[in-house]
This record gives sequence, C-alpha cells and structure tokens, in this order.
Amino acid sequence: MQHQRIPAAGTSMDSDPVYLHIRVVLSIILGLSITTLLRGLAGIIEHPERRGWSWIHLCWVVWALISVVTFWWWEFRLGEVRQWTFELYLFVIAYCAAWYLLCVLLFPDDVREFGSYENYLLQRRGGFFGMLALVTLLDLVDTAIKGHSRWQMLGDAYWVHTVVMLAIAGLGIALRQRPAHLALALIALIYQASYFLVEYFTLASD
Repeated sequence: MQHQRIPAAGTSMDSDPVYLHIRVVLSIILGLSITTLLRGLAGIIEHPERRGWSWIHLCWVVWALISVVTFWWWEFRLGEVRQWTFELYLFVIAYCAAWYLLCVLLFPDDVREFGSYENYLLQRRGGFFGMLALVTLLDLVDTAIKGHSRWQMLGDAYWVHTVVMLAIAGLGIALRQRPAHLALALIALIYQASYFLVEYFTLASD
C-alpha cells in the first residue's frame, strides 16, 4: 500500500477559511469526547469500586477511544471538500455530536439506580448500541462528502467494516446475557483495533 503525502501547511486545505472555521468547532466537540472517556477512565482508576468496573464496559470505552481518535485523524480529508454549504456544516457538527453522545452514554453522571457502569450499559443497551449504529451510518455520508477517491481508497474492507459494526450493534441490542456481551465487546475491540491498524495507519494514495 503506497503512502500518501499529507498536504503541507500553506496548501488549500490549510488556507481555506471556511474549513479552518469548521475544523475548530469539530476539534472542540471531539476534544470533549476524548475528555469524557479519559476522565471516566481516571475515575475508575482512582475509585474502582465506587461505580463498579467491568471488562465489558472497559472494552467499549477503549473501543470508543480508538474510534474517536482515528475519526479525528481522518477528518483532515474534509479539507478536500471544494464547496462548503451550511447543510454540510450542520452534518459534520451533528456527526461529531453523535460521537460525543456515544461517549457520554459510556460515562453517565449518575448510575446509582443501576449500581455500576456495566449494569447501566446492559440495561440501557438500546441507547448505546443504537448510537453505535447511527455513527456507523453517518460515516457513510461523511465518506461520501470527501469524494469518490475516498471510496476507492478504502476499498471493499470499508463495506465489510460497516456491515460488521451494524451487526455488532444489532447483537448488542438483542443479547441479554453478560457472557455474550463480554464476547461481543472483545470481538468489537479486537476487530476495530485490527481494522484501523491495517487500513488507517497507512495513508493510501488516491
């Protein structure tokens, strides 16, 4: 896989005032997403028994952290959009907001009625896995915005990834047993990390 040259400072990507404005707002929202995850992890490390920790919940937290970080990395491709409209701007903001909501669902402010993060995640799994399905579908639109070359670069592996994540979201909503959710969380984490390692950490040329 050939390496792509990332546009240097001073190119149209870095000088487009509209893109620069949008990138600031995007960075704020995604920064809040990462902050939510890291602050939640720090709270678990400091007081592991206070809200309970589990491998199921921890796997999804790491999955979300990997996903948000790589999503933020790849949004530099929005610099290739030739004409920004208010509708595109609203979509990008909504997409980033969906990621933030997914992260917040992993670390709600109050889980006293559920006893732990794991119980909250399992009992309110429709919200989390529904949001997971939503960000997966929104990514299709985000990819389309970046142009046909983006589809060609990602190839068939991207479609496989979309189907796999939608299937995981569907199973997450349907399954009730903790062992099944632990297996699902481990599969999702391993698959997501492997996918981004193979497909995303090498920038393919157009």
